[in-house]
Amino acid sequence: MRFSGLAIRTGVPLPPASGPTRVAMMYQGGVMALRESARLYGQCYRSISLTWGVPVARIPSWTSTTEEIYRRGLWTTSAQRDFLVRVWTRARRQLRRSVAAFILPPPWSIGPPTSDQWGHRQYLAMASSLRGPRSMPQFSNTWHELERVARASLDRAVDAYNFLEDSELSELAHQHAHHVAALVGGLFGCNIEYSDDAYWEVCRLTLMHNRWGMSAGFTATCTCSLCGQDIDSCPHLLDTRYEITVRHDTDGTCNVCGLLSCLHVDGEAESTFPRLLKSQLQLHEVSLVARPRDPLARFTRVEFSQEALQHGLGEDPEGREICCYRCLHPCSGFNQLPNRD
Repeated sequence: MRFSGLAIRTGVPLPPASGPTRVAMMYQGGVMALRESARLYGQCYRSISLTWGVPVARIPSWTSTTEEIYRRGLWTTSAQRDFLVRVWTRARRQLRRSVAAFILPPPWSIGPPTSDQWGHRQYLAMASSLRGPRSMPQFSNTWHELERVARASLDRAVDAYNFLEDSELSELAHQHAHHVAALVGGLFGCNIEYSDDAYWEVCRLTLMHNRWGMSAGFTATCTCSLCGQDIDSCPHLLDTRYEITVRHDTDGTCNVCGLLSCLHVDGEAESTFPRLLKSQLQLHEVSLVARPRDPLARFTRVEFSQEALQHGLGEDPEGREICCYRCLHPCSGFNQLPNRD
């Protein structure tokens, strides 16, 4: 079996292997990711309801479809899939019609105004209606942009659970990830990736339920977050606060807290401790562990076995496109790292 994934992040503060500092950093990172995911998720629903004019009640949710599956006694995977595809296809078609109606102008044939006063007023009214809304929506009014925001929400939802797995917010993050994944899969669809003559599992939600990650053995140069010099020779002490000017790098990383999304404002003065940053990293080995030190060091794709695909599909797909509906189904639980003792 082949797989790809993230072994370790660089340029960001990593939580220590254990202790209260790790707990605090994991909680902070998880809450921030959860808030960002919820903001994007809400942005999608605001666009669906306010911009496209589709009532939120007409968009299925993971909770509502799961409850209906149990109420109807749909215990087989095929019965659940048929029900879910039918429900979400209806919602997707309605939303796409609303988006098309908003973007495309009405099929009016507007010519030059006539000398008739009533006809002139009618022409002006129709021309005015074609100008569209005066204010732009929060994000571009295209189907692909709506999908991009929804998938970004899913990415951050999975990050949130990976941070909060051992906290009291774990189940909240777990349920939220299911809701976002159902919206993504139900409205925009997901496919099993085919590349390198193999099919790959790339579903963020499914991979999130495999509770193992990667622990990297490496050597690196440790630099100071304040001056960029070697941590052993720079003048800054790790237990001393220093006042610095807030600055975000081109990738959005804050020089005060090291986070990609924060409340610090460029140009303002902030007091902060120096942070140890790792650079010039050389990777020596990677181990599979249940709790990676970097909570985001996870698999991004896992190869499907040919036998499993043939058994599930009843035939060899031979490179054809395969739709995936697993993110719509009820949760089947987590897979823990097998005990190798």
